[in-house]
Amino acid sequence: MKKVTTMMVLLGLFMITACGEETEPTANDCSGEVCQASAGQDETATSVPAAIHGTFEMEFTYAEPNSPIAQGTEATFTISANTLVVSIEGRDCFSVENPVARFGATSGNYTFKAACIEDIAFNVSQNSDGSLNEINLELASGPGFYGQFTQK
Repeated sequence: MKKVTTMMVLLGLFMITACGEETEPTANDCSGEVCQASAGQDETATSVPAAIHGTFEMEFTYAEPNSPIAQGTEATFTISANTLVVSIEGRDCFSVENPVARFGATSGNYTFKAACIEDIAFNVSQNSDGSLNEINLELASGPGFYGQFTQK
């Protein structure tokens, strides 16, 4: 009987802790939709250099009036050579694969087109010293600028 009581207490504690308050998904536990972009006209397939691989906590610090994301929105981005995992507060997380260089960029800008989510793209911008500069929110279908995420 003592064994059954102990098991019931442990089961109850597990249920209490497992059903705690839900939090926004993070890039580390994202299992959302995956957009597999391809290079369009005047775009070149590329990969992101190792110098800017990692997970970055960012904030949307500049927003155009027509931006689908409000200024001040926080996000987590995980960058690797060919995948960008995006976790924006208030939205489901998702991944974008296959970065491209576009609009004449030859280096320092790596665009992940998330056209399967919305007509948006994330332009990962690198500083001249190799570090992460910002992530610009753009149109996936062509030229257009919605704003930028900067590191917190």
